[in-house]
Amino acid sequence: MILQVLKILTPIYTNVLEKALPFYEELLQTKAGTRFHYAEKKLDIAVVGQLLLIGGTDSALSAVQDITLSFLVDDILAYKAWLLDQGAVIRQDITKVPTGYNMLVQQPDGTIVEYVEHTRSTNVEQ
Repeated sequence: MILQVLKILTPIYTNVLEKALPFYEELLQTKAGTRFHYAEKKLDIAVVGQLLLIGGTDSALSAVQDITLSFLVDDILAYKAWLLDQGAVIRQDITKVPTGYNMLVQQPDGTIVEYVEHTRSTNVEQ
């Protein structure tokens, strides 16, 4: 089985996405390719290049701020099996999210990573 990481995003946490977004768009000379409100988590999300901007209150951000990277993958189920075989710990099992599915994983070295598989029915830049 061949697993493929399609994109690696670095999260940036902010209390006011509307203030941070123009700065990063100008810095990277590109507009946000993906943008949405994640109502269940009370977060605003935008992707600018390889950056994952996550906006919300301190309380909302506290639930996700330990995520150090976000990997966009081709097959989240295959990754889950592989990660468990490697000694990783699933901190949040595969969950439906606005862009498809995600899971939170503690890698064998302790790093917390979000794995995301976009569904074809979403209008998300890859």
